[in-house]
This record gives sequence, C-alpha cells and structure tokens, in this order.
Amino acid sequence: MCKSTEIAFFKRHQGGEIFHYYKVFGGDGKTRDVYQEVINFLNDQPIVSIEHNHPYDPANPWKPFNLTGTWCTYEVGIPISEQEYQQEYQKAVANDFFIG
Repeated sequence: MCKSTEIAFFKRHQGGEIFHYYKVFGGDGKTRDVYQEVINFLNDQPIVSIEHNHPYDPANPWKPFNLTGTWCTYEVGIPISEQEYQQEYQKAVANDFFIG
C-alpha cells in the first residue's frame, strides 16, 4: 500500500516552451493506489486531469489499466517546487479550461 500523504511535483517537456505539470500522490514505484493530477497546456484550452494507476486484470482484459503512470513521472519528470506547480495551476484555471 502506498503512503497517501506523500506528494511530489514534476514537469515534463512536451515541445518548444510547453510543459506538462504533475502533482503526484503516493510516491514513486508501480503501486496500485497512487495517482497524479496533470496540467496539459498543449491545446488552446488547458486540460486538468487525474490519472490513476490501475493494475492489469487478466480476468477482465477490457478494463482500463495503467501501472506505470506515476512511475514514469518519477523516472523522466523534472522535480519542481509546489510553488511552481501552483503558479502553473492558477495559470491553467484562470480562464476557460477543460477537466478531463
């Protein structure tokens, strides 16, 4: 079981001067119960979404799963401060945005 109180902040380069920003709950590793809040600036309207780590269930292969979402963020993300994340979040929600 993951430590639900652990929170980390990252950004990942998407191209040009565009980054995705991540608020990761639960720590690194391929744990089943962690998730991340993602701010995506690739579209005209920013997208704020939640990505969960769902384990693959071979008995129900049609169910969605993603075991490595937060692990990938820890592996390739650039650590940032909570303040930087909050600045980007405020920028994303200042006008029209999409919740995905």
